[in-house]
This record gives sequence, structure tokens and C-alpha cells, in this order.
Amino acid sequence: MPYFVFKYQDEIIRQVELIDSFESFKEAKSLARQLRSENSPNNPDAYKVIFASDKLEAEMLLLEKREAPILKEWEK
Repeated sequence: MPYFVFKYQDEIIRQVELIDSFESFKEAKSLARQLRSENSPNNPDAYKVIFASDKLEAEMLLLEKREAPILKEWEK
């Protein structure tokens, strides 16, 4: 299964754009880090690496609303 690198903006409606896909995590992580380092602090774009069987599944995972984890007392 490939690794997908997405650019997204976390606004009211999350917008995603596929940048590239790779067979190895190392290459995908390298591209994501490079894109993040080139990004200015005022730019709302973020970059994510998603592992999925195809592009549609990767987009669905990225757009999925996830609840914040519950912190234990010792984690606060």
C-alpha cells in the first residue's frame, strides 16, 4: 500500500490536495518535511503523510473528524 502526501487547510471546510504518492515511508516523510520547512509561518497550509490502499481512502481518513484523546490525570 502506498503512502500519500497531502496538503490541507484546516478551515471550516477542510480542503485537501494530493501532492504525491510513494511506496516507501522514508521518501514520503522526506517530502513532507521539505514542504513543511519551505512553508512560511503565516501560510495556513499543512502537510500530512497518510498510509492507505488508494487515494480515495487516504482522503477519507484525512477528512475524518477525530475526537480529542482523553487525558489521564498523570498526563496533564
